[in-house]
Amino acid sequence: MNFPYFNTKELSDGRTYNLTDPAERLQYFHAKLGSKIDEVKEYLEHNSFVGYMLAKKIAGKGTYAGKELLSYIDKHYRGYISAEEAIKALLNRSNDRVSVPSELMLTLLKREIDRVGKKALFVDGMPRSLDQISYSLYFRDLINYRNDPDFFIFIDVAEEIIDMRIRGRVVCPVCKTSKNMLTNPGKFVRHDTETGEYYLVCDNAVCPGYEKARYYSKEGDVAGKDTIAERLKSDGELMEMSMGLQGMPKVLIRSSYPVDEASEYIEDYEIQPVFKYKGTGDNIEVMTEPWIFKDDEGVDSYSIYAATYVVSMFSQIHKILVG
Repeated sequence: MNFPYFNTKELSDGRTYNLTDPAERLQYFHAKLGSKIDEVKEYLEHNSFVGYMLAKKIAGKGTYAGKELLSYIDKHYRGYISAEEAIKALLNRSNDRVSVPSELMLTLLKREIDRVGKKALFVDGMPRSLDQISYSLYFRDLINYRNDPDFFIFIDVAEEIIDMRIRGRVVCPVCKTSKNMLTNPGKFVRHDTETGEYYLVCDNAVCPGYEKARYYSKEGDVAGKDTIAERLKSDGELMEMSMGLQGMPKVLIRSSYPVDEASEYIEDYEIQPVFKYKGTGDNIEVMTEPWIFKDDEGVDSYSIYAATYVVSMFSQIHKILVG
C-alpha cells in the first residue's frame, strides 16, 4: 500500500529523545503534539468516537474463559450456530485462520462496551474478514454511538518487519512477559557457553523469576511470517477492500520510510534500531545499529519506533475530531 509520508521532522523542537524511556517518551509526545493533546482531552470530556484498527497480523493469540462470560454469551448471542459451537470455534481458532463467527465477535464487543460504559473506542479485531466490513460501517448505530465520529485506522506494516518480530520474540516462562532479542531485549542478557547463543533473563521486578527465568521462543516462531502466511494474505485483501470504502474517514500510518527519503520526514532517534551482542560472562556488550530491510515493494527502508506511529495517528485523529 502506498501510504503518504507523515512528517514528524517538521514538528521537531531540536531535542533528541530516548523513545525507550517512558519519561522521555512522554516529553516527546508533548513536544511533537503540543496543544493537540489538551484539545483532544477537552473533546473527550463530552464526546466519544469509534476507531477501527486494521493491520496485518503481527503475532499473539488471546483466550477467553470464565462463567460470567459464558453466561453473557448464552443470554445475548444470536447467530446461525449454537452458542456452544461459537465458543468452541473461538477457543480452537489459530493464528493463521479467522474462524470466529461474526455474530459472536459482535456479542463479545457488546459485552466489553457494556462493561466500560460509553467511552471512546478503539476496536482491534473488526473487521477481521470481508463479510464483517458491512458490520463496521454501521457498528456505531448498533451500539448507540450514532452521533459520534467513526473512522478506520490503517497501519501499513511491511512483512519483513512482521517476520523479524516473530523470529525475535521470546517469553518469560513465569510471568509471560514478552520481549524481542532484536528490538527490545530488556536489562539482562546472558550467553550460553554450550550453544554460543545469547538469551534474555526476566527483568520484571514483580515476577518470581526475576533475574532467573530464561526467556524462550514460542513453538514455530523460527519459521517467522511463514507460520501466518494465509492470514497475512487475507488481511492484505481486507485492507485493500476497506481502503476503497467511501463516507468513512481514514487514518493512514506508515511503519517504515525509504532510506533515501527518511531524513526529509523523520529524525534519527525515531528510527528503530536492532540490537547486537558480543562477549561472554559478565562482559556482554549490547550494541545497536540501524536496521535496513526491504519493504513490500523491495525498497531499502528503515522501521520507526511505535511512539512515532502514535504521533502520526494522534495528529490525524485530532484533525478528524477537532479540525
